Amino acid sequence: MPHKGRFSLSPATYLHLEPGIRVVLNSPNGATCSRYASQVPFLFVGALVNAKAVAVVVSSLLEHQKPSVTVIACGERWKTPSEDGELRVALEDYLGAGAILSYLPQEKSPEARVCEGAFVQVRDDLHAMLWECGSGRELREKGFGMDVQHAARLNAYETVPHMRGDHFEAFDAH
Repeated sequence: MPHKGRFSLSPATYLHLEPGIRVVLNSPNGATCSRYASQVPFLFVGALVNAKAVAVVVSSLLEHQKPSVTVIACGERWKTPSEDGELRVALEDYLGAGAILSYLPQEKSPEARVCEGAFVQVRDDLHAMLWECGSGRELREKGFGMDVQHAARLNAYETVPHMRGDHFEAFDAH
């Protein structure tokens, strides 16, 4: 668990956060993905924990504005002494993308359908899948088992983070 009073990429550091508090995090891959996508009309952050909420917002935009949509499983960078920091696929990101796709009724590409199918196949076993995958084991070994359990909570949140300028805030369709 991170030191008391400090924020990190661990969801546990936000459990008692008051609304309106702004937090700056160091997430090299998240920042890279956000920077590359910052010129698109809409950039949302989704995961297993808010998959349905993200899909509802995206589906509404597709019905009213007809934009094209790209769902990206961002992955993560390994930065251990034995690794060179290369990007790796993170099962939790891939399944999160598949979960979002599973709630979208629109036509999908073959790649999106395969990602969606992977999620549908393991939907009832998310906790075990994330607990035993590479990043789940790595987090548990470092004492972050609660984070793994938290990440497997399908549709736990209704909030849809949306990039506005250089920061994220809750999306408001109004």
